[in-house]
Amino acid sequence: MAARGEVKGAEGLGRMLQQGRLVSGLTQRELAEKLETDQKYIWGLESGKNAIVLERIFAIMRETGVRMYMEVDDRADEPLPDGREASRG
Repeated sequence: MAARGEVKGAEGLGRMLQQGRLVSGLTQRELAEKLETDQKYIWGLESGKNAIVLERIFAIMRETGVRMYMEVDDRADEPLPDGREASRG
């Protein structure tokens, strides 16, 4: 396992997303292409910049006692939850 922890805000979420991308062996541009978006959007998420909606979600979580835990798994051969094979570059 590459990383694990509680995510309390947009910046923490961005760090976990970045770790997942790095473990997957993808550049920001490659990930953006796979998601049919642009590299600037990926950069914004990873740096916590696209935070208006995310901060509202985290505020709701704080008020309601909901916690989010994430982990980045470095096992490339494990299938995704929908049964597809994970693509690692």
